[in-house]
Amino acid sequence: MMRRLLLVITAISLLGVAGCSTATNDARGDTTITQATDVVAATTTLTTNAPAAEQDGNALVPPGFESITTVDGRVRSYQVVDLSNGELAPLLFVLHGFGGTAEMINTYSGFDQSLADLYDLHPVVVYPNGIGAEDGLPQSWNAGGCCPFATFNLVDDVAFFDQLITELIASYDIDPKRIWAVGHSNGGMMAYRLACELSSRITAIGVAAGAMMIDSCSPTRPVAALHLHGGLDTVVPLTGGEIAGIVFPSAQSSVDAFERNGNGTARLVTSPSWPHDWQPEWSALFAEFLATQ
Repeated sequence: MMRRLLLVITAISLLGVAGCSTATNDARGDTTITQATDVVAATTTLTTNAPAAEQDGNALVPPGFESITTVDGRVRSYQVVDLSNGELAPLLFVLHGFGGTAEMINTYSGFDQSLADLYDLHPVVVYPNGIGAEDGLPQSWNAGGCCPFATFNLVDDVAFFDQLITELIASYDIDPKRIWAVGHSNGGMMAYRLACELSSRITAIGVAAGAMMIDSCSPTRPVAALHLHGGLDTVVPLTGGEIAGIVFPSAQSSVDAFERNGNGTARLVTSPSWPHDWQPEWSALFAEFLATQ
């Protein structure tokens, strides 16, 4: 009982500093592009009520979603948007932030339209849910140092994605040389961890307003990364810092860590006018980056 109370207090603190992720902020400014090393993971900002869903095992599976039971007995849900037209296609994971959902980031990121309309790119896009809704808690990913409740419960999200990739390759015509993960905030942090610990499968990542939250990163083969971050971010500060008891490294130090062993290559793009919320141009920037992979 006491442990659950502490979890709830921590969640309230994080949600208090996190802003709603939308694509309606009009503030814009010049962007700065730099080459960098080891990339950083991200924390999420979206808070909403869990979507209406059916109880499936020990997890909530929203209508229209598929589910998989992981090796640790958890039922995990995900939504597939197949843009491949039945042809060999990249696999793209899009990861929500702390307190967010797959449906939310699908709506506010607009990835489907950006990929197809801007760059004629037709991947199999997968929007997975983190852990938490099944216990009435904000959803999160275990990206290392962030975020509860996935970190407190030692959820093995790397194993979940490894298993899910195998499942999706069996169901769709996936190009194994183009398996990507893009995430916002805590989802971006998880993308970093996947690039570091599942580089046998992940070939490129995108990080929006995130940071690297693991102590070391050693991809076993080249992985490309694009990290977007704003100077107005007060949830995961561009220059790093402690927020709600969690210490975030700076965007630059995250990128440097990602490139340290020679297999990670990263580009850091910053703007003084970007806040933590997802910005409309981010989808286009990530789509442009992925089109070159």
